[in-house]
Amino acid sequence: MKHLIIPVIILLGMLGACKKNSDSAVPDTHGNFLFVNAAPGNLQFNVFLDTIQFANNVAYGTNTGYKSYRAQKYNLIVTNAANPNVILYNAQIFLRNNRYYSAYIGVDSAGTGLAMITTEDDLSNPGEGMARFRVVNFGQAYKPNRTPLGIDVWSDTTTRFFRALTFPALTGFAPILGDSTYNIKFRWADSSKVLTSFKLPAQTGKTYTLISNGYPLDTTKFNVLMVQHN
Repeated sequence: MKHLIIPVIILLGMLGACKKNSDSAVPDTHGNFLFVNAAPGNLQFNVFLDTIQFANNVAYGTNTGYKSYRAQKYNLIVTNAANPNVILYNAQIFLRNNRYYSAYIGVDSAGTGLAMITTEDDLSNPGEGMARFRVVNFGQAYKPNRTPLGIDVWSDTTTRFFRALTFPALTGFAPILGDSTYNIKFRWADSSKVLTSFKLPAQTGKTYTLISNGYPLDTTKFNVLMVQHN
């Protein structure tokens, strides 16, 4: 009987070692998420990933910065901070390993219809001496014939980056030279009429999102926010 005890102890030790090796072989993967409130006014938001309290009282013009969570599928839940039982959005988002994602919430020109855009953020190297930017548009207005007003995005009068953006819209990323300041002009589509301008101080290697929001036909109510992602 004594001769059997030693092999059993060795076997149990081997099983324990295998379990530890198996556990350590499971990768600890994480994705990154950022939330932006681009809805003008006093409405603040609470944000959850499933039951995880991601952020509270996110006010207009602010963002949470990236936060890292286990890579998996989540229910992205946005509620009214003043009335947490009111769920404004409940959508799925998949945080993949070593990737970056962001969500933007805006409102229509009447201040009543919320819209949310979620997207993956490309934070890879934009190239030697380069940067990149994109636009999320929550600006909404109508032409005299009641068709939606499109918004063009220019750098001064030389380069049109994006054309005829309406509410809501998300562009791809446009490459730009780094270590340069751009005078980004939001213009009436296919017109020289400038709705508003924004100075973009682009640094080499950086990625930016400009978020236009409000009522484009009133310069006091049409705003541009900026997120620097890295």
